[in-house]
Amino acid sequence: MLFVPLLVAFLTSLAIGGVILRTRHLHGQFTVDGTIGAQKIHRGEVPRIGGLAVGVGLLAGGLWMSLAGVNQWWLFAVCAVPVFIAGFWEDLTKRVSVMTRLLATIMAGMIFSNATGYALHHLDIPGVDSILAVPLVALFFTGFAIGGVANALNIIDGCNGLASGAGMILLGAFGLIAWQAGDIALMSVSLTTLCAVGGFFALNFPSGRIFLGDAGAYSIGFLLAALAVALPARNPEISPIIGLLVLIYPVSETVFSILRRMGRGNGAVGRPDRQHLHSIVFRALNGVIENKTHRNSTSAAVLWLLPLISSVMAVVVARDSTAEVLAVTLLNVLLYRGAYGLAVARARVRRRLGGVGSN
Repeated sequence: MLFVPLLVAFLTSLAIGGVILRTRHLHGQFTVDGTIGAQKIHRGEVPRIGGLAVGVGLLAGGLWMSLAGVNQWWLFAVCAVPVFIAGFWEDLTKRVSVMTRLLATIMAGMIFSNATGYALHHLDIPGVDSILAVPLVALFFTGFAIGGVANALNIIDGCNGLASGAGMILLGAFGLIAWQAGDIALMSVSLTTLCAVGGFFALNFPSGRIFLGDAGAYSIGFLLAALAVALPARNPEISPIIGLLVLIYPVSETVFSILRRMGRGNGAVGRPDRQHLHSIVFRALNGVIENKTHRNSTSAAVLWLLPLISSVMAVVVARDSTAEVLAVTLLNVLLYRGAYGLAVARARVRRRLGGVGSN
């Protein structure tokens, strides 16, 4: 029965998150996230090991999963271990570089592809498909794509509930697409993951009492990317690039962040800044919402519209041609750029009117 693993995943994640908060005085010297940093917009010191709650919730839900999904689930879970370890070690030590975490997710992506046989062998794009037909190329490309998406979800993890809320929306989209295809196994994986994230979300939004941390954000991103690869691999009627459409918000944020930083030169590509869309929306809302915590969570709620729109469109066009899915994907990229432009304009107006540009 699908309901049982979903409930177990949610309640276990919620319970472990509660334990983390209750025992903060015992581990806080290693686990809290301070307020110093270019991207910090929260108040006070907050435990950043919410990924542990999500991970334990996922494992507990997997133990109750039906035979239809359990084999797939454990393949996903085992392959995510390097991602979780690299992220959790960073959460504890603050000493794991971005490149190390990225390489861990790429390696995990290649392990997943090799273990399951699911890979991006074709995208229905002339020329590209002939290259991806080479197994080794497909393996490396799949690993790189999975690593990139895992990093992308970490990049949007900047407001209370933004990454976890967006993650739940995207997992819901993959669950619906799997259900449409009759793929109960992947539907079970998607919805169990959604519920495990939901347990954490209940403690994170709107007050930000606990954060995902790198272990949580990278692991959820990994599972989303793995689902994006597995769905069309198991169900050929689904567009091979449907995952790109579903995930286009975090992917767009990542690509445009890289381009923006490259334009600065001076090796700034890997350097954090305050120019992500969520950071700008947060500043744009200053003067409208004075309370910083409320403004933080409201920024996330506003930005959930982007993954919600791409998810609804993906469910509708999942079986359409590559050209049609690419056209809808481009439309969502333009929507992201439009939202970015509006947010920048609004933030500038607030600054001129005496709003705080530095908050």
